[in-house]
Amino acid sequence: MIVISGSCIKFDKERETIMDYIGELEWGVHTKNNFECSSNGSALGWDFFQLYFDPEFVERLLEVHPDIRKEEGNMVEQQFVLWISKQLKKRNLEYYLKLSDVPYDHTQGFRLDPENYRDDSELEKLR
Repeated sequence: MIVISGSCIKFDKERETIMDYIGELEWGVHTKNNFECSSNGSALGWDFFQLYFDPEFVERLLEVHPDIRKEEGNMVEQQFVLWISKQLKKRNLEYYLKLSDVPYDHTQGFRLDPENYRDDSELEKLR
């Protein structure tokens, strides 16, 4: 799951708006997402929440909205968060979103060939 953290004022009222917008995105890509929007509590007048997206849903969105790739960011997930923030601001919705957690593939690593390392004689040549 891709986890996005957000903050707003009066989350109880805003949750319905968020759910409607994600429903429109689902309708646009003709799929049903395992989307979840839940509260994390509040502090100093701000309500904090988390959005959970299925990575396959984001891949489907990329097919329909290729402009997601034009956003700044090293990963597709970062670009998606920036894109969805801009889409919500176009609707005059003030949410502060950031990428919280990204699924990573576990790799076994790799080994370097010791024959290809530089040795001290090569370093002397460079001086």
